[in-house]
Amino acid sequence: MKIHLLAAALAVFLPTAQKAQSAAIHMDGVFTDWTPGIASFTDNTTPATGIDLLDMQVSNDDQYLYIRLAVGSEVDLQDDLVPQTIRLYIDGDNNASTGTAVQTGYGAEVQVKFETRTVTEYFGPSSNVSWNTLDLVPLPTVTSDTFEIAISRNALPDGNNTLFTSSTIKLLFRETDGGDAMPNAGTTFSYTFDNTPVTPIIPITVPKAQAAQVRVTAWNVLADGITNATLQGNFQRMLTALSPDIIGFSECVTSTAAQVKTRLDAWMPNGGTGWYVVKDDFDMVIASRWPIIQTWPGLSRQFAALIDLPSTHATDLLFTAAHLNCCNADATRQNQCDEFVQFVQDAKSLGGSVTVPNNTPIVYAGDLNSVGSAQQLTTLSTGDIQNNANYGPDGPMDWDGTPFAHADCPQINARMAYSWRSNSSAYPSGLLDHIYFSDAAAALAKSFTLRTAVIPATTLSALGLLSDDASAASDHFPITADLNVPLVEINVTLRAMLEGPFDQQTGLMQDSLRVKGLIPLTEPYADLGYTQSNGVGGETTTSAVLNVSGNNAIVDWVRVELRTSGTPSVVYAARNCLIQRDGDVVDVDGASPVHFNLPANSYHVVLRHRTHLGVMTAATQALGPVPSTIDLTLSSTTTYGTDATKSFGGLQMLWTGNAQRDSTLRYTGATNDRDPILLRIGGTLPTATAAGYLQEDVNLDGLAKYTGTYNDRDPILINIGGTVPTNTRVEQLP
Repeated sequence: MKIHLLAAALAVFLPTAQKAQSAAIHMDGVFTDWTPGIASFTDNTTPATGIDLLDMQVSNDDQYLYIRLAVGSEVDLQDDLVPQTIRLYIDGDNNASTGTAVQTGYGAEVQVKFETRTVTEYFGPSSNVSWNTLDLVPLPTVTSDTFEIAISRNALPDGNNTLFTSSTIKLLFRETDGGDAMPNAGTTFSYTFDNTPVTPIIPITVPKAQAAQVRVTAWNVLADGITNATLQGNFQRMLTALSPDIIGFSECVTSTAAQVKTRLDAWMPNGGTGWYVVKDDFDMVIASRWPIIQTWPGLSRQFAALIDLPSTHATDLLFTAAHLNCCNADATRQNQCDEFVQFVQDAKSLGGSVTVPNNTPIVYAGDLNSVGSAQQLTTLSTGDIQNNANYGPDGPMDWDGTPFAHADCPQINARMAYSWRSNSSAYPSGLLDHIYFSDAAAALAKSFTLRTAVIPATTLSALGLLSDDASAASDHFPITADLNVPLVEINVTLRAMLEGPFDQQTGLMQDSLRVKGLIPLTEPYADLGYTQSNGVGGETTTSAVLNVSGNNAIVDWVRVELRTSGTPSVVYAARNCLIQRDGDVVDVDGASPVHFNLPANSYHVVLRHRTHLGVMTAATQALGPVPSTIDLTLSSTTTYGTDATKSFGGLQMLWTGNAQRDSTLRYTGATNDRDPILLRIGGTLPTATAAGYLQEDVNLDGLAKYTGTYNDRDPILINIGGTVPTNTRVEQLP
């Protein structure tokens, strides 16, 4: 007898059947969001033949009914690559006397025969209808032992009658080859829709987060759609909204490279000679904003090109556009994947037809027609060649010996990840388009599918899109990934002294803030209102770094800025980092030079601290990957302005006393630096103190003090001259 979690006998249900079951299910062929608490049914019997139905889970949101199905062996749910006859029956009105009497207790209004992709409705005389009357989405589209299925709650199977007319429905799976059923005869499985709202979806924003990211788009344009005169508006709006840097088009059979270039130059002007566009000998076109150094058109249904990224990037990029064979050509697709693995192994090794420098980012994108065996996707990811006799030995795909990463591409305003849909096709919506990449050489910032039909009107308007643009242009939706490709780097070795914590007896700065556990793990400058530029802000360090003692102990957070010769008053880039007792300024790991993802160039270097006046080099410094040493403690290091640093015992150091955190030290008058100290300790009793990580603690000993030894008021008076309290000292930054 099969075990039923929700019913012990026909129409006898446990109370758990009515508990809240709504969930935010992401239809992507990945099952981590199917948690144990979701309504489920387990089948504990095993058929002698055929496919064993193991278990199912059921959930819903306001738009879809979701079903997760697990079976005993890998099958292709939408085909008979592995013989299977899995059927789904839905009793949408919870009435056994209507529909087709498929099993005792069930009157099914709909049957889905997955291997033939046939949907049959039983509202009157039975008829076969299109899958799109259910808005049916089954994923993955390749072989698996687990699948998730979405069916619209507003489905009209015959075009007139609503499928779900009852809040409680019954579901039944059958596998007719072996006779397995879930549940067995004599038992029913009921599910009650739960209208509890699920967590709202967080839309993916279309524009790149950072201009330096490399945006890659792949798009099957369906029968030369990109040069079809009637579709020019759709393609222009879509591509303009995406604004990709590198594009892999497929199904450009008659479209020429010149025709595609003409359109891209008009739609997305690129300056200079415009877009760089090349075509293989069949249907693939690669377009790039940057020069294309070399192409390899010899791969079957795959077209590779080496892209010359701008000089701001540390590498070029090896991009392959793919359009693998369709439908039942499973063996051919596998050979094509094997061939690409061979190509990558060649590219990563010296000699052969292609060699690229170590850690060159590799991107593989396009319409992979991923139906049939999942092995093809496994091969592309892991390098597991199936035909070693023809394509050589297996090998890891990424530079670090790991598999390629897969860029999941959800639709930007829906919990759906399918990339292909054609309401006139016998096949339901599927995930056919993919992006694989070497994540050891490039980091994924975001990835998405642009399906305009699910985007709100206000977002469409902001992007210059129409709701039918994607479906009108092609049956494939464009998939996009933004990659952080390493930039040419700058490393700065900087040394300086902060006057406040300087100990003249040791010639080092004291680390009282660290010893007292007051230094925060996250930099303080973003919250203090310092200008954020080029991605600065939010840098963090670790407790291990702050536990280091001795000369390399951390004193506090500091801020390094780079400014150009043309606009020295503007922060071009900044990095929040750390300063050690001996004056070394180090990155957040507590040891490395300060790192910037910027091209080598000459910059003014600025050092700032929250309680000290900042200082800038008078001349620009040539900076590049090899650390350049700039020692602000030396009088020979000229600084911008007059008396930008304080000279003490042969050392130059930053002036302390900036309790107000502005550009001027003041002892009296408006916005002076003395009053904040008095206010911090309470405002009435001058001998009181306040402990903590405080702006008014100008000597960085962990205490704000107004009077007594090591107080924070006297340094202000001394640094404005010591005799005339109305004097000021102005920070020497442009």
